[in-house]
Amino acid sequence: MTWRIVGANFDQMHMNTNLGWAADHPGAEVVGLCDETPETSTGSLEAAAADCDVSSDRCYDDLEDCLRALEPDIVLGGPMNSAHPRFVERVLAHDIHVAIEKPFARSLADADRMLDAAANSDGRLAVNWPVTWSPVHQTLRELLTTDTIGEIVEIQYYGGNAGAPPDDSWFYETESGGGSLLDYLGYGATFATWFRDGELPKAVSAHTHPTGDTDVDRQSVTVCRYETGLSTFQTSLRMPTHPWEHDSTPAKGYEVVGTEGAITTRQHGSPIRVQTSESPDGYVVEPEPLEAPHANLVQYLVHCLEDEISFTGPTAPGFCRSAQRIIETAQRSAATNGEALPLRGDPR
Repeated sequence: MTWRIVGANFDQMHMNTNLGWAADHPGAEVVGLCDETPETSTGSLEAAAADCDVSSDRCYDDLEDCLRALEPDIVLGGPMNSAHPRFVERVLAHDIHVAIEKPFARSLADADRMLDAAANSDGRLAVNWPVTWSPVHQTLRELLTTDTIGEIVEIQYYGGNAGAPPDDSWFYETESGGGSLLDYLGYGATFATWFRDGELPKAVSAHTHPTGDTDVDRQSVTVCRYETGLSTFQTSLRMPTHPWEHDSTPAKGYEVVGTEGAITTRQHGSPIRVQTSESPDGYVVEPEPLEAPHANLVQYLVHCLEDEISFTGPTAPGFCRSAQRIIETAQRSAATNGEALPLRGDPR
């Protein structure tokens, strides 16, 4: 079969990349587009229509009209963070599969709303973290699961950019789900939990710092206490350059310390560098390009749906909900000026 795909709402700039993957997939077709909130979009429906050869009569400004008229199999969604639950509920009510753009949720309550909607639908829910399709992250995960550095003792993470464009976008509005903590701690917490095979901290403390005339955080520091020690996650919207345009300082990435060595993805010119007791000077690991069906979101979605395979790792909403417990606790801690709090929320 050919999977009929609709791209809906362009608040997230990653939408155009996601739809490009759909247009390139031999077993998929982009049959329509929808943008209900063009005033807050950082992606572009017009560019997607041109790139995916979607005519104007298949471009909508109302999601319900779009779904009824086109009857897609999959919706790729990019609404602002605060709008995720309602968007997902609307799509799943039609028993249509949906992939929501990162971060999964603004809160545990929002995460649970989406999981409840998925449980009551024949449609399936996936989460797109763009770095899931990064050879560096996949290779790092493989090195960790093959005990290259033994048992993980700590993970240090730094993530951010030079500011979300434009300066007056919803990324700087707390009520819309903006700020560096939700976005980049979302990455750090989710992938650190993946690297640890699901292990969660016992307690979390966090501080945030707003700057300028906005109440949203542009910097955050989160400390997680695990059985083996402390891990830290730092986020910033104040980097001198965007890391996807120039090698940034500080460098983004992870430093993972184990009982038998350490791995870093933060050294310029070395995608992954490993140091062990047997190789104290360290060595570089060059990640291999990812192969289909694991090289991008649409390949993976079609593969899992066709073969009735469960989504795993960061694409799985239940897994992302576990990592959301770290984010929720950090948000609560930051609101109490950094008080160390036990991990919030119950397992689900």
